[in-house]
Amino acid sequence: MTTLIVGGDHVDTYRAFLSASGYGPVMHLKGRKPRECDQVLPRHTRLVVIMVDQVSHGLALRMRRAANAQNLPVVFTKRSISQLNKALDRMKRGGLVQ
Repeated sequence: MTTLIVGGDHVDTYRAFLSASGYGPVMHLKGRKPRECDQVLPRHTRLVVIMVDQVSHGLALRMRRAANAQNLPVVFTKRSISQLNKALDRMKRGGLVQ
């Protein structure tokens, strides 16, 4: 099961953090090219992380809808490890992901 990061150009820090937190392997979708906006979620995705300050509103909305259609948890965060950690903690407390 993989985690998908949507947005951002340099996500190695987030990739390492998610892997260390048990959410690996991690895939990345930059979302800068128009054809990337029509991407479907990878088959074995278990979590979607959307970098809200790095993607368009349209792409964030499409990814959220795609995740909701598959009953996948979605985490919205800015480009900050501490915010990502807080969002993951809120998600865990809500019982959305193991």
